[in-house]
Amino acid sequence: MTYNPAFDIKKPNFEVDLIFGELGEDLIRTFVANICAGNIEVKTDRYRNGRMVIETHQHRFKPDCPQTSEPYWKLSGINVTEADWWVYVFNIEGSFIIVKVERLKKFLRLNKFRYNEETKRLFAANSDNPTKGWIVEPSQVIDLLVNPAYD
Repeated sequence: MTYNPAFDIKKPNFEVDLIFGELGEDLIRTFVANICAGNIEVKTDRYRNGRMVIETHQHRFKPDCPQTSEPYWKLSGINVTEADWWVYVFNIEGSFIIVKVERLKKFLRLNKFRYNEETKRLFAANSDNPTKGWIVEPSQVIDLLVNPAYD
């Protein structure tokens, strides 16, 4: 890896640092208010592999006659959430990330070469609730969290 001066810590400036810190506090206040209002979507990983799954569709049966009707894919997950925040639990011992849904959607749109209809995967194929969606690899999770392109 080569030296990148953009990663250097700048000379402290109390006034600028105070404003930046207060913006962080406002962000957390907003998040806590959303938790209290139930305005979050929580997904939990069972496999502890650093990957994040973004669900987009569920396999359903037509409501008129579920036993005999043809199955179809219904929008779900990121396509229908009304939450403002997306929480992904990487392990139930205490590792998770919190991302604004708007940021996650922008990440997916700007990376459509990687996240599109052709790259969707089938999950839980033999269960009573199969789903489709994308796997976000650990390096892409980091990109989602830090890249200013998704601000």
